[in-house]
Amino acid sequence: MNSLTPSLHLLPLFLAIISLGVAGTGGSIAGTIADPSGGVVPGVLVMARNAETGVVRKTTTNGEGFYAFPILPEGRYELQIAEAGFQPFKSAGVLVTSNAALRVDVRLILEAHDEAVTVTESPTRVETTTTQMGELIAAQQVASIPINGRSYTDLLALQPGVIPASSQQPNAVVMSGCTSAPPSGDLNPGNVSVSGQRETANGFVVNGSTVQEDFNMGAAIVPNLDSIREFRVLTSNFDAEYGNFSGGQVLVTTKSGTNQLHGSAFEFLRNTDLDARNYLASDRARYDRNQFGGTLGGPIRKNRVFFFADYQGARMTQGVDTGLISVPSLANRDGDFSGNAGTLSGTVNGQYWAGLLSQRLGYSVHPGEPYYVPGCVSSEQCVLPNARIPEQAWPAPAKALLPFIPKPNQGDSTFSTSAYNQKLRDDKGAFKIDGNTRWGAVSAYYFSDDYRMDNPYPTGQGGANVPGFNAISQGRAQLAAIGLTTTLGPASINELRFGYMRTANHVGQPVGGVGPSLA
Repeated sequence: MNSLTPSLHLLPLFLAIISLGVAGTGGSIAGTIADPSGGVVPGVLVMARNAETGVVRKTTTNGEGFYAFPILPEGRYELQIAEAGFQPFKSAGVLVTSNAALRVDVRLILEAHDEAVTVTESPTRVETTTTQMGELIAAQQVASIPINGRSYTDLLALQPGVIPASSQQPNAVVMSGCTSAPPSGDLNPGNVSVSGQRETANGFVVNGSTVQEDFNMGAAIVPNLDSIREFRVLTSNFDAEYGNFSGGQVLVTTKSGTNQLHGSAFEFLRNTDLDARNYLASDRARYDRNQFGGTLGGPIRKNRVFFFADYQGARMTQGVDTGLISVPSLANRDGDFSGNAGTLSGTVNGQYWAGLLSQRLGYSVHPGEPYYVPGCVSSEQCVLPNARIPEQAWPAPAKALLPFIPKPNQGDSTFSTSAYNQKLRDDKGAFKIDGNTRWGAVSAYYFSDDYRMDNPYPTGQGGANVPGFNAISQGRAQLAAIGLTTTLGPASINELRFGYMRTANHVGQPVGGVGPSLA
């Protein structure tokens, strides 16, 4: 399955973002500036300084004393107000999160002494300007919750209204003969029911660009968990900018560089060295999973241009337990069915079939003659004396296929093994640049993910459940996004955003059993 998804949106904004098709990133701060008597103060200079990057945004209040920063990148801000005749005001630690609309009203104090009012407390702020229902999950919460597989989509169920399980099976053939392909080979694509809607009714956005694939509508781009700054799950009452989906809206924002150089490295290892075998299995299945990588972010030019890069690799070897599979017994493989003669019931149907059997067996067979009756030891009594099918009667495809069917290893006619491994190799990485230019704030993001999986039992694509018929699945997902946010004046902002996503998956390419003829 191949999918190419380009999108281009030029968005004029007046005090608030109006996004068509692709949601903007960041949040907003707005409020009213008043004097001690409650009268509004027009023309006041208001500055919002990002504490991590040092970037300063400026605006002034209008005739009604109202100010607004419609688009601010996620982070902690220091709000500063300076006006003649009033004491300077500073509020540190104002946290702007994805899709947040904060209201910060300020009542200035008349200047009586040479002092400043500084608010260092950052209380929880109630968003009174939006009706959207949803929850923000920050990086600290993500890091504190153990996740098997390191996919943020496993945390969607933290939000009320999200069903924590999906009815979809990975790599299974669904309608139209197409196959579902999980991101990174085996991660959760986020196909869950939100607010009672279909599992395919959710929208996924990474840094302002839509990233759901076009068939099952799951997330095609799943960034490295250590690179995610936060993500928000909106469940109902969306703003007009979030159209096209009746389920949930999942908005992911990745980390950006700051004025300080920061990095991290990680390695997660899981194996079966201390595990017991499956009670019904003949041996212990192998399981080795390594996930490793790191992040690095910092300034290219302080207070102006910043970068952030991340990488994650995954290597997995997992022994797949076949369970108990019925196979021909050793006697059956020689044509002896005396142990289960009851399966040789029925009679010869028609003259053509009787003639073909006569040719193969070397003696006369008549229509209506029973294949086997208890006590039959002669071809005069039944078609297959002693409940034995002579090898000369076997068709050529059966003779050619029999070597591919394993011999029983659990009793007379049962096979079970976990010695054949499913192997996964996945590599993903991303690079992000943020800059403050004379044209406005620029952000560029590139993500790439390549995986390869060797599946010993590709039953989801109609493959065999016995060894020897493995299949290869390969996939690639890429996202390139760039945005430019320009402040045109105190009451107008323009946002230009371009996103291009490409996904390509080749699922269930047969490797084992290819070549030999059954003719």
